[in-house]
Amino acid sequence: MAMSPGRLDQILYPFFKKDVEEKKITVEQALNIIGCLWFKIADNTNLVPASAEKLFGGAGSVPAVTLGGIDKDRHNAVNDLTYLMLRVTELLLIKDPNVNARYHQGINSEMYRDRVAKVILNTKAVPAVYNDTVNIATLENQGVTPEHARDYAVVGCVELNSSGREYASTSSILFNLSAAMDLTIYNGKRPYMMGDEQIGPKTGEPKEFTTYEQFLDAFKKQLFFLLDRAIMLNEEFGKMHQKLLPTPLLSSFFLGPLDKGKDLIFGGALYNSSGATHVAFADVCDSLNAIEDVVYNNKIFTMEQLIDAVKKNFTGYENLHAYLKNKAPKYGMHNQIAEENSRWLIHILYEYYQGKTNYRGGKYRPAYWTMTNHAGLGKIGKALPSGRKDFELFSSGITPASQMAKDLTAAYLSVAKLDSKNIPGGVALNMKYTPLTDSSQKEKYLNNFTSMIDGYFENGGMQVQYNIYTYDELKTARKNPSAYPGLVVRVSGYSAYFKDLNDAMKDELITRTQYDLFSNKAVPYPGDNED
Repeated sequence: MAMSPGRLDQILYPFFKKDVEEKKITVEQALNIIGCLWFKIADNTNLVPASAEKLFGGAGSVPAVTLGGIDKDRHNAVNDLTYLMLRVTELLLIKDPNVNARYHQGINSEMYRDRVAKVILNTKAVPAVYNDTVNIATLENQGVTPEHARDYAVVGCVELNSSGREYASTSSILFNLSAAMDLTIYNGKRPYMMGDEQIGPKTGEPKEFTTYEQFLDAFKKQLFFLLDRAIMLNEEFGKMHQKLLPTPLLSSFFLGPLDKGKDLIFGGALYNSSGATHVAFADVCDSLNAIEDVVYNNKIFTMEQLIDAVKKNFTGYENLHAYLKNKAPKYGMHNQIAEENSRWLIHILYEYYQGKTNYRGGKYRPAYWTMTNHAGLGKIGKALPSGRKDFELFSSGITPASQMAKDLTAAYLSVAKLDSKNIPGGVALNMKYTPLTDSSQKEKYLNNFTSMIDGYFENGGMQVQYNIYTYDELKTARKNPSAYPGLVVRVSGYSAYFKDLNDAMKDELITRTQYDLFSNKAVPYPGDNED
């Protein structure tokens, strides 16, 4: 899974250029060859157990192709093959390969930016767009040389790696942040899963905490308790991998193993990181926001009442639930509490992981992409202080929780200001826009689309990907899948055919906040009570 060919427009361009100069190939022939290559890259299917298919169905093999950006000398790397590969992506509209477009403001042209935007608007889902300026600096902060960082490519969903030099086990850990919240509010237990068993340390009964700082301290202890065990388990897996499954063939495709005389699994690559990605980031941020606002700042409800409401799935606490959903600070809003809590969580996770060294001698890198796991894990997760009820879906990637962030600019800025250097593993920001219906507004729509990308990148955003659908369009596709066999959607770091996704993931894509690019406001979800 996620065997990613990298920067194909750079790798293949010298051969393409030579054939064109020698008049051995036409543009039409080149398009056909690229199309065949796209189909070949896409023809792998993973076999997974039935339980995994039930929870996480629809995930592909996610082979990532990276286009555009700059080269190792900071020169514009966009070439004719970049445009041809974008055109093939636009024409075929298949879920794989996972096409990603790098964009360096000030070096790549606006013409290239606009072409990427038009492909997204025409496919309604691909490619994803990456901010070269920020991503290169983030990799340099991890000890990658400037030349190697500039030659980064995406692996799998959204993970940043120096092409052919870095053996990054990017999905070593997939961590459910809501588990740490559960352990905190239940003093080291998860009663709905493990009964009365003491899982984590006893950090105190939250109803006895007198300050928000005490709650944060308890949450941090439970979080690090779980992370310690996740890393311990991954290290044991790594040692068994070294013992039972060396990788000589894969090692031959990387720089480093031949010079070092080491297999990749023993640290033969030039860079050797391990990735840890996180589910329910926005849900946990909003739970922290709610606790700080409701219990400690405004003292509207007590901690005892809030925990009892969570236990009872807010039955009998309808007023509290309405306040949590509609009035409490939310990640994705321009709110000081929400911004401070989200940055605090990003920072402590980064500091924790960077203090760990893996079995190959590299560092752990936190990331925030979720594939379909936010839907599957949400379906077995109980209520949270954020106002999320039992078995509701978790938020996707680094994205604000669905229907919570009402202003598009504020949503972008909340993500952009998290400090990318604390997120070296990469992020998946999932945005959904209302499609253009009035052709006379086409130029304005495109300008608004690209302006949002520029503004987000200028403020520090790492990556963004899109679905250009309305709530009703996706609802119709769910009801009548045979009429939409090739409808491609962007999930959380990769694309999928909508009909192949499980019901939970379809629901998440439908309810994902839809924004109007002319008003920059969220479109109300049909049936929602704005009061």
